[in-house]
Amino acid sequence: MGKRATIRDVAEKAGVSKSTVSLVLHDSPLVRAETKAAVESAIQELHYVRNRAAAALRSSNTGRIGIVVNDLRVPFVTDFVAAAQHALMKRGMAALIADSAEDPDIEDRAVRLALEQDIAGLLIAPCRSSEAPVFSTILATGIPTMQVLRQGDSRVAQLPFHSIDYAIGSHLAAQHLLDQGLTEIAFVGGHAGHQISRERASGYRDIMQVHGRKALVLQGGSDRTYGREAMELIARDHPGVQAAICINDRVALGMAAAAQGAGRTVGKDFWIIGFDDIPECAQAEPPITSVRCDVDAVARASVDALLGWIENAVPPEELVRHPVKLQVRESSKVG
Repeated sequence: MGKRATIRDVAEKAGVSKSTVSLVLHDSPLVRAETKAAVESAIQELHYVRNRAAAALRSSNTGRIGIVVNDLRVPFVTDFVAAAQHALMKRGMAALIADSAEDPDIEDRAVRLALEQDIAGLLIAPCRSSEAPVFSTILATGIPTMQVLRQGDSRVAQLPFHSIDYAIGSHLAAQHLLDQGLTEIAFVGGHAGHQISRERASGYRDIMQVHGRKALVLQGGSDRTYGREAMELIARDHPGVQAAICINDRVALGMAAAAQGAGRTVGKDFWIIGFDDIPECAQAEPPITSVRCDVDAVARASVDALLGWIENAVPPEELVRHPVKLQVRESSKVG
């Protein structure tokens, strides 16, 4: 017996997206007549038979997808949720959204409540604690679940993970500063032992080692308050530090705000790079260089992968990392 054709095969044959094929299968009036004809022709040619089990699954849960994230106050996370919700709406699905506030107990309750609503699948950005029992609950249900933006501990490695190439981001940032002759560079922000903190600093550590420079990682928080504290700490205890790569833009903006009080001038005798490139970076004075992450692309790809899993009963790739680029502005330019 040959391999059973999937909705992906039909989409490739017709030259359309999987979501368009799904719309045709649901007889949506949104699809143009010529596009519908191309899809129907591909269905006939490939002898595609709709996966009724998957369709029944969606029908039973009324097309709802759970989205549980670590902190909606973080602009990067908020942007992901908004983009994922829009992508789901275009596919005729609804999103049930919950914020764990970095609390494993809240996270566990949020996931259980979502499961009680008969969701078809789940996107989760885990909270900082790696010991939360929530993953045991998820794995026991067998519901299609993907980790996004950040990962839990090794016990959940079997859950697919879509995120950003954070390591390359800090690598690019450090190389940019080193290329301009700066040698005393710190990485600022995050929490000791936390997966995303390690990952965002890893590229910086690697490139500093390659250039024979000592790495200095200052951790203790991920908000503007910590950025201010870190700027004061550097001025007091590490006066030789010339530049800082921050774990996110909130820390970078906090450092920039505190620089003058610490006797430094950003872009003149101290240089700062953020991470995520939220709009405030371009609006700051001076504008803040930042690692730009296409979080909208991550959200759309995550939704496509999860719905494809539900539709075809085939898990997506275990690990997908989306590329980054360094958006250079005045805060990191020497001379």
